[in-house]
Amino acid sequence: MTYQDAVQYLNGLLDHERDTAYDYSEVKLERMETLLEQLGNPHQALRSIHIAGTKGKGSTCAFIFSILKEAGYKAGLYTSPHLVDFKERIKISYHDEMNEIRERIIQQDEVAAMIEIIKPEADKIPGLTFFEIYTAMAFLFFSKQNVDFAVIETGLGGRLDATNVIKPLVCGISSISLDHTALLGTTLDKIAREKAGIIKENGLVVTVSQPPQAWKEIVDVCKEKNARLYEIGKDFILDPIGQNLDGSTFDFRGIFDSYQGLHINLLGQFQLVNVALALAVIQVMRLHEIVVSSLAITKGLGTAHWPGRMHILHKRPFIIVDGAQNAASAQALRAAVNMLFLPKKSILVLGVSRDKDVEGIIQNLVRHQNLIILTQAQTPRAMDVDALEKKLGPYQKFTKKTKTVQEALMLAVENLTSADDLIVIAGSLYVVGEVFSALKNIKIPNLKGAE
Repeated sequence: MTYQDAVQYLNGLLDHERDTAYDYSEVKLERMETLLEQLGNPHQALRSIHIAGTKGKGSTCAFIFSILKEAGYKAGLYTSPHLVDFKERIKISYHDEMNEIRERIIQQDEVAAMIEIIKPEADKIPGLTFFEIYTAMAFLFFSKQNVDFAVIETGLGGRLDATNVIKPLVCGISSISLDHTALLGTTLDKIAREKAGIIKENGLVVTVSQPPQAWKEIVDVCKEKNARLYEIGKDFILDPIGQNLDGSTFDFRGIFDSYQGLHINLLGQFQLVNVALALAVIQVMRLHEIVVSSLAITKGLGTAHWPGRMHILHKRPFIIVDGAQNAASAQALRAAVNMLFLPKKSILVLGVSRDKDVEGIIQNLVRHQNLIILTQAQTPRAMDVDALEKKLGPYQKFTKKTKTVQEALMLAVENLTSADDLIVIAGSLYVVGEVFSALKNIKIPNLKGAE
């Protein structure tokens, strides 16, 4: 099988990420379990870390992966969605011929080899989706690569997610807020119950501080499963020291060790929540007699990267992208921008998905903008710009509409007048992904500004 054959096969599968019009209550793990059994249950041999949550779970996984990599382990990382290339979802660390620590995504020939193995078995099981096949491919690839640890991010929810067939060393639950309400439920307790579905019998669980309704559900599930629960803010304490455009510095106190002057390059106050969860997971792994040195932690945090989240693409003028796609993440983005930037002119490029909390995103992002440029990603989930414009109410007078992300980015750049201006692109990871491609074709003007 060629790589092109594999891509054609994957593209022909049902993809709930792009089309969410399905009945979530009918999702079952049996299909996934049957497929994996036919493949020899590659997931069962993996020593895994499983992370669920509404926001921050991808960043948390990236921090954990980077720490394990710098500790010298061969680590695997499985995340979703991708920004530009679906191969981004599967990554491993390794030592090169000079014994330097590197990381890479799955290669084309490896995708083809994995699909050649998976497809004959998958063809026997009706209804398998892109995410199920790709998750099986991640497990199979990690198994064949003999990774020491696999860091796994849930796709949607947790209880019925295709990743929820593993028995992890530690489960982590990041911040829970309202998202995917049509599928997971319209209240925090229902959503939290779905996320807490990754908790296993006698498991080890770490959670960030949660809203009371979500906290209660997590505690109840831990009691049901006789799982041991640790909480950021109680068992683990992060003390911020400072933040600027180079990242954040902080101290961390845990149940085993304390660290001073740790630094991350990822921007935003919300990343401190995510890195606290990652460090807590690393410490809880010690209960499995897995000890990571403070040097590996320091280096791992310093080299961790997670594109598309409060990500600076250009400086002076500043262009930043963020995948903020619900009210809580939009609020966090606004707080980060207000803390780190004092622009002369602020331009917002906004595109959202129809199934998101559009009003919540708008409420938190459109205020104090000099110009709002609406756009839509090339996905069936994207809200039409005309429909999005109607949601803006009085802000329509500051608004312009475009049909593509590249057109929106070009228009934003044309409206820059000073090196002290700021372009923020947000509302959807699909939009963010298209920005990375579009920016290659756009020349940013060399503007003057106050020094």
